[in-house]
Amino acid sequence: MKEYTYLGKSDGKRFCIDGVDVFSHKWRSFGECDVVLHPQTKKPYSFSVYTIETPGKNIRFLAGKFDSDDWVFYKEFDDDDIIF
Repeated sequence: MKEYTYLGKSDGKRFCIDGVDVFSHKWRSFGECDVVLHPQTKKPYSFSVYTIETPGKNIRFLAGKFDSDDWVFYKEFDDDDIIF
């Protein structure tokens, strides 16, 4: 299983990843899903993988909903995310 970083949740009005509001752009899905763990309960959920294309930047993320109406966002863990 790949490792993912929990980014946060949103009520669907605004959420920024790498400085880009994901709700202001079209999400492209290629039918790919992966399993992420709830950050508190560690319960597994299957979320879809999406890409947003902006000038000079492509953003890849996972999004879905837990047991609420809030959108939840993850991105694939990257060694560059480690702060020493």
